[in-house]
Amino acid sequence: MNFYIDSAKTEEIERAISLGYVQGITTNPTLLKRAEIWKEFKNLYEFYSKLMKMCDGEVFVQVPSQNYEHMLKEMERLDSSKLVIKIPSVPSGIKAANNIMNMGYSVCATAVYTTSQAAMWSSIGVDYVAIYVSRMEKRGFNTKENIVSILNVLSNTRTKVLAASVKTIEQLSYLIDSGIEYITLGYEMLEAITKCNFSIDDVKIFDDDLEEVIKRFMER
Repeated sequence: MNFYIDSAKTEEIERAISLGYVQGITTNPTLLKRAEIWKEFKNLYEFYSKLMKMCDGEVFVQVPSQNYEHMLKEMERLDSSKLVIKIPSVPSGIKAANNIMNMGYSVCATAVYTTSQAAMWSSIGVDYVAIYVSRMEKRGFNTKENIVSILNVLSNTRTKVLAASVKTIEQLSYLIDSGIEYITLGYEMLEAITKCNFSIDDVKIFDDDLEEVIKRFMER
């Protein structure tokens, strides 16, 4: 299982990485806008360079399906072995993805909703397809069946499924049950799954009992 932090806020990303189980970072233009990254960084290269230094794993960067060359030019000094280029799942994105892969980059097709989309992207050899779980539910998909179908189609291919837009523990649970191995979550979700009230109660009992055992030794 691989977990990623879905954020463009550097302080949030730093806290997520410090949890100890987050392997990488996913971003998108909406997250960049919400984080107002222009207030802290001079350009996109400086921003993504910072993210690269914050984790040892992959960093997902979204480019436009058209006119992507300028953005890639700005980031060409980044470590391409850690960089995954996200391309929107639209017709113009197919040519862009092929060109970007020919340049040596890993590619993730994003906003994939259907099995046929996933199969098409896999046929050209992309590394990931990103599915939006909450958005699937809101748009009327039978999300659980859809995810299983996409996983089945890609099961004997090199293309991995990255689950995004995961908003609830219930969604996370059925993703894990379905066999999804790559999941990106917001910071609050990442922190929430480290905690369980039952575990906290058990630890309190163990700590109290151990304190009693040590006390008994000292009284001998």
